[in-house]
Parts: sequence; C-alpha cells; structure tokens
Amino acid sequence: MATEQTKPSKYRLFFALWPSPKVLDTLRQTQRSLEIEIKDGKRVSPANFHITLLFLGDIPEDQISALKSLAAKAPLEPCELILDRVEHWVRPAVVCLVATQTPPALDNLVATMKRGLRQLGLKTEKRPFRPHLTLARKVKKRMVGHTIEPIHWPVRDFVLVASELNREGSRYRIIDHWP
Repeated sequence: MATEQTKPSKYRLFFALWPSPKVLDTLRQTQRSLEIEIKDGKRVSPANFHITLLFLGDIPEDQISALKSLAAKAPLEPCELILDRVEHWVRPAVVCLVATQTPPALDNLVATMKRGLRQLGLKTEKRPFRPHLTLARKVKKRMVGHTIEPIHWPVRDFVLVASELNREGSRYRIIDHWP
C-alpha cells in the first residue's frame, strides 16, 4: 500500500538579502581569491550565498501568510550595502564577508520587522544586526588581515527563505520576495 507524502507542518525560515546575478558573480570571484585561506574548510555553495536579515527558526505553516503580510508592509528604502572586510570567526569556525557600516535603511528594515515579529508572538535575536555573508564553514586555520576589493550590493528587495537540510547540507528555497 502506497503512503502519501505529507508536507512538513513547520518550516525553518529566515528573511534575507539575495544577490543579483552581477553581485553573485563578484562574490564567486572573491571566494575563489580566498581559496588558499579557506582550503581547510568547507566552501559554501554560491547557490546559498545570502545575507540573513532575521532568522526565524521553525515556523508553523499556518503562520507563513502572517509573515508575508508583515514583509509586504516593511519599509525598505533602496540603499547600497558594501561588503568590505573578510573576517574569520573562530567560535563558529566560519570565514565571512562583512560590512563595516550598515546602511540606515537596512537597520530600519530589521528593527521594524523585529517589532512586527514580536507582535506576532515570535522571538527575535537580541544581538544587533550585523550584515555578513558566509563564504566557508569549518575553517580551523586562523585567517588574519586579508583585504578584498569592496563589493557593492545594491539593495532593492529581500526574500523569505526556507532552509531544508539534506545529506549534502542545507538547501535554500525562496518562498517569496518583496517589494
């Protein structure tokens, strides 16, 4: 007897900035330029490159429409994010591209979304928003002082993403985007 495949009742979700094809190409080049420094780690697939705005965790399927409504009302003013530094975070063992300055429009978007999420009864991270893009995980060799050509990321929209775990790691699926 065949069994029906059921949809998960919860989804692991996050709001994020997703790179345009042009920005993605620049990110790939930057990752390649750091190949020697991150050789002992596991490179993140360019298909998964993103900047997390808000991690939501496991969300019941019946709350997704409320998240979409919240996102549709979110105030995103176009801005430019500049990733201008490489950092090796020892505790999570990752190499990231970071922005030394966060555009006020992004801070405003994240703060507004956090308030809306709390009104929906969802918990949000307490630590301040710090834009970063992970290039490699499980990097043990300490990396210091590597400079990069700044990456200019025009921010015009954001997405809601589902993280699906499989044997190869995480696979990200965009559920919707705004505006």
